[in-house]
Amino acid sequence: DFGESGPLRCTRCKAYVNPHFTWLNQGKEATCNMCGHRVEVPEEYYCSIDDKGRRRDYNDRPELQRGTVDYLAPSDYSDTMPGIPTVAFVIEASQQSVRSGLLPQVLGTLRGLLNFMQQPASRIAIITFDNALHFYSFYPGLERSRWITVSDIEDPLVPCSPSVLCIDALDERYRSQVEALLKDLPAHFEDTSCEAAAGGAALKAAVDLLGSSGGGHVIMFHASLQNTGVGALRLRDDLRLGRQEDGVGLFAPQQAPFFEAVAADCLQRGVAVSVFCAPPIGVYIDVASLSMVPRRTGGEISYIPGYDPEVDGERLHYELSRTVLQSAVYSCVFKLRCSKGLTVEAMYAMWEPEVIDPSTFNVSRLSVDATCDFVLSHSERIEVQKHVYLQVACLHTDSRGRRLIRVHTLQLPVTSSLSNVFRYTEIDAVTNVLIKQAAHLALSGNGNFKDKLTKSCVDMLHAYRVNCASMTSAGQLILPESLKLLPLYVGSIRKMPAFRSGSEIRADDRLTALIRVLGLPIALTAPFVYPRVYTVMPLPDRAGNRTEVGDNVHMPPTIACSSDKLALDRIYLVDSGSLLRLYIREEVSPEQLQQVFGVCTAEEVADILCRPEEELSTEAVRILAVVQQIQRERARLPLQSLGVVVSGTPEESKLLATICEDRVAGEMNYVDFLCHVHKMVQNKQD
Repeated sequence: DFGESGPLRCTRCKAYVNPHFTWLNQGKEATCNMCGHRVEVPEEYYCSIDDKGRRRDYNDRPELQRGTVDYLAPSDYSDTMPGIPTVAFVIEASQQSVRSGLLPQVLGTLRGLLNFMQQPASRIAIITFDNALHFYSFYPGLERSRWITVSDIEDPLVPCSPSVLCIDALDERYRSQVEALLKDLPAHFEDTSCEAAAGGAALKAAVDLLGSSGGGHVIMFHASLQNTGVGALRLRDDLRLGRQEDGVGLFAPQQAPFFEAVAADCLQRGVAVSVFCAPPIGVYIDVASLSMVPRRTGGEISYIPGYDPEVDGERLHYELSRTVLQSAVYSCVFKLRCSKGLTVEAMYAMWEPEVIDPSTFNVSRLSVDATCDFVLSHSERIEVQKHVYLQVACLHTDSRGRRLIRVHTLQLPVTSSLSNVFRYTEIDAVTNVLIKQAAHLALSGNGNFKDKLTKSCVDMLHAYRVNCASMTSAGQLILPESLKLLPLYVGSIRKMPAFRSGSEIRADDRLTALIRVLGLPIALTAPFVYPRVYTVMPLPDRAGNRTEVGDNVHMPPTIACSSDKLALDRIYLVDSGSLLRLYIREEVSPEQLQQVFGVCTAEEVADILCRPEEELSTEAVRILAVVQQIQRERARLPLQSLGVVVSGTPEESKLLATICEDRVAGEMNYVDFLCHVHKMVQNKQD
């Protein structure tokens, strides 16, 4: 905390003091590592230096020792005083929501979450909507909350003071009222016959409510198309939209002026919006329109088509729990600074923030799951430098209502050798950027994104061939060791559902897949692009048994992600980065199923895996241990739920479409694509 003067900054480039500043003139001046400018050190920050040029208070200054530091922001960094963020749960209460089980599931999950919330991040508001808006106010001393209905859904207003609608759920004065409300609401709407859903009016009212109480997070739950009131959407021909290859109709939102006005209001008032869409199977809910505000404000987008509580209840429970309980910050202003010679060329992220320039953006919320890729370019020669520096500064409001500045500073070595560039290239990072560039082009309606993806691959391999392997035979395909998987990954990306055109994938499904790609973290890139396939029956002797290193177990071997490698009489575990699926092939005998799972048919396996371990066979316990090992390794990431895929079901078709070495959706198999890339590299040489 540096008080109202704030931390020391370069007067030219505005970089924050960091471990790479150098100190001169007995500590009275500092040289900025980002731009080389000399800065006069303020009297309150002055300290003498030793004979090595290091400040004598080095050990007392975290900002001079650490690459990551949080500062308390001076009051003049913000136009308004920050408040403690509130989470508003806005739940559809129509007949479809009740019938599908969405409303009871959400309310049941919220009751459970009360035991895991921590103050002060426990301020909540609850709103339900059908053909009207229903608010719930809380007053000390009452046994039940008060129900307030707003019938005006064309110009909705918040019916009373935010102080009685937004309350601390852990406060003893309100806790019993909140629990009673969450318990009673399913029964109240149980016999509803209302098919209307005023989602637009509920969104507008919730944003107004949180905007007037210090900002926060609106979480919307939709079971059907919002069809009445302000922001009402009409049912579009989903399959016709899917046939438009340029994506113009597919990704164009309805009611754009309404959603743009709500998004602008959110950014101004520090409110983020997330949506959970759980429509019946095959029913269009218009993700293109409903995702517009979340993408502008940094919210989450969850899409669970054909929602069934027995099948999807666990997924909804964990996704909602993670969204509510994960660390998140609000009213964010983000800036990436580069040292001399580098400039920010482009940015790729799940959200479409208010971009000031490619290195600066405003967004209402950033969570621990938020990822953002920046592409840098050389603006001048940097070969003479030993290092380049990158510094991220993010002004934000934390869950305690404090306005903070988080600063990350990174030092990177410079090389003039292209061989070193290729030797130390990280394939997951390259693939992550390429797939997000393709998704960005697809969302913007550019139909040539597959060709550009392949061209990027060819350009990299050609650059290596010309500059690092020019003495090899012209007819030989030469791949750098670090990028030997690049053609495999690029060929796989071209086959993903997100990048398929035509009517084989519905509009909502494809748009959700593209948005998920834009939010893909580095850690999940490899399994997301190239699923890992483990053989779990027969299970090798050591697989699933403890390694005696922590809770780890031995993993079974993987096989190539090709249908040629899938034997008909085996069971496989397929890890796609977002889901884990136990794939039971068609010739697995009833005797084998009886031995491993204690059942005679593949359809019964899913129920067996939900039982306590004491009731399972030794082999089934070992299979579950392998599943839990994968989940443990990604504990920081969203939960990968386990599902069972049986031969001859629609789920099998979806699974086989991810077997990415095969010919899928008109795309070449891996060997043919590799030959195609080789030919393009040769043509580029000629």
